[in-house]
Amino acid sequence: MKRISLALTALILLASNAWSQMPPPQLFSEMDGIHFLADGTALPIWGYGWMTDGFITLPGPLLTYTEGEQVDLNFSNPSPESHTIHLHGLDVDQANDGVPTTSFFVVTGQSATYSFTADRPGTFLYHCHVTTTLHLTMGMYGMILVTRPDMTLFDGGPSYDQDIPVFFSDLEIATNLDPPGSFPFHTIRPDVFMVNGKSDNQLEQAAQIVHYEPGQTLALRLGSMAYSRVMCTFPSELNAVCQMSDGRPVPEPFALDSLEIYPGERFTVLITPEAGWDGTIDVDYWNMADGFIEDTQMIRVRDAALDVSETGQTPWAGFPNPAQHVIQYPPAFNVTVWDAWGREMFNGDLPDGRLHVQQWPVGSYLIRSGTGPISRFVVTD
Repeated sequence: MKRISLALTALILLASNAWSQMPPPQLFSEMDGIHFLADGTALPIWGYGWMTDGFITLPGPLLTYTEGEQVDLNFSNPSPESHTIHLHGLDVDQANDGVPTTSFFVVTGQSATYSFTADRPGTFLYHCHVTTTLHLTMGMYGMILVTRPDMTLFDGGPSYDQDIPVFFSDLEIATNLDPPGSFPFHTIRPDVFMVNGKSDNQLEQAAQIVHYEPGQTLALRLGSMAYSRVMCTFPSELNAVCQMSDGRPVPEPFALDSLEIYPGERFTVLITPEAGWDGTIDVDYWNMADGFIEDTQMIRVRDAALDVSETGQTPWAGFPNPAQHVIQYPPAFNVTVWDAWGREMFNGDLPDGRLHVQQWPVGSYLIRSGTGPISRFVVTD
């Protein structure tokens, strides 16, 4: 018992480092964010963001690691309440797991480092484990991907062309407007239902559409931090096959036309859409208490050639692609880049055509110049 106490004391001392002295990449937490709903309503949120950005997002930043990578996840908490980062599903030791009673709190004005080895590829989550029900519905969560450089899902597993993070969550407007007044927290009943933080007409925006080239296989990284039971329906044209569940390969991959996802679950589903297809994956949100369906959101999947034919323009191509440092495009102005979550990564001019991506997370991105067609590029290690 004395050894455990000494270990926890050491971790608490570690958590007291001044966050201004910690090296990037570094997450931080705040409780003063704003999230815009589909109808334009500005809703208060709590959440995570990158210190270099200076703002929090819903969901939090996508954390991407390579299998076998030794990770030091630095975290600072300038917010007025204690928070943690619980690494949901990752095989980490108890001291770095982010559950306060067996790990540590990161109190106001302090910092900590969560150290672990990303030794298993898969889809994982992270969230705050302080007053969990409330902090989750306020927006303190995100997704973690551990991938392999050879673009296979796992050792001996199938190959694929790109990762598509799909994160399900929900919130209750009344709780976000008055967190203390929502007590007791077990009575929270969600009334906003989201995919990657977006809903309704927001999911029809260009950056939210899943584009593919004929013959490509896409890895849908499905994860839920919703309080609802989520049901995804896959049209036959997608040729959907479930390959992984909760960060582990399933004993036998199986074709599917629907998939139930409960809170905290993660799945990896490979899809190989038929050429020329433009349709949706319907996502139903069922209330866990009474079993009634509350809402349906739609994820659009579209052959990239359909966007090109609609505009009559040639896709805007850069090289090299995939890239590690710089992608060279023709000189262009009014350029916008979005990540796979639909978050704006760059907006401005490229007079020399050079887009610097060396500090960007590994993943797939969409780029557009003016009102021209959208094209895609990939950032690798």
